[in-house]
Amino acid sequence: MRRKYEIDRLRRQIRSSAPLKVVIGGGQTSYEGWIFTDRDFLDITKPHDWSNLFDPDSIERLLCEHVLEHLSEQECASTLAECYRYLKPGGLMRIAVPDGYRRDPAYVAEASPPNDGHKVFFNIDTLPPLLASVGFSVLPLEYFDQNEQFHARSWDESEGLIMRSVRFDRQQDFRRGELYYTSLIVDARKP
Repeated sequence: MRRKYEIDRLRRQIRSSAPLKVVIGGGQTSYEGWIFTDRDFLDITKPHDWSNLFDPDSIERLLCEHVLEHLSEQECASTLAECYRYLKPGGLMRIAVPDGYRRDPAYVAEASPPNDGHKVFFNIDTLPPLLASVGFSVLPLEYFDQNEQFHARSWDESEGLIMRSVRFDRQQDFRRGELYYTSLIVDARKP
């Protein structure tokens, strides 16, 4: 009964939102103007859950912070295809995942599989090609390269706020010089 109530509530929010901006796997987080979902009401690996809430080409923005690493590679590929399907042409999906090229011991111990249910440890050489294979054009925002050099370009948090980023995170346990907890962050745009 609670699930039906929550799905009906989400549908009402979706119908009244313009532009439609959705956080997938957002749990209890809340940002003004964004609709938050969690696995109980949108299992992103199930096409039926997507079609139960959204119309194809209806979402302006998707935000996915530290979710994809909990899926298998096959689940990631099918989930990203669903994200692509439901984004409007020109729509943006901002993604953050633990960065497989950040190799300091505290970070690796925290972020690498199977810790915290993680199944995949993406890096700048694996995530963008996966997104491109679905049809997205990809712009890296923050990442370590294979030589452990950190790269960052400025990005607008109104397009999707990533808390585990060079600008917003201050977790002391992960401090490395001027960096704290960082993520591999990319913008994936549907042409």
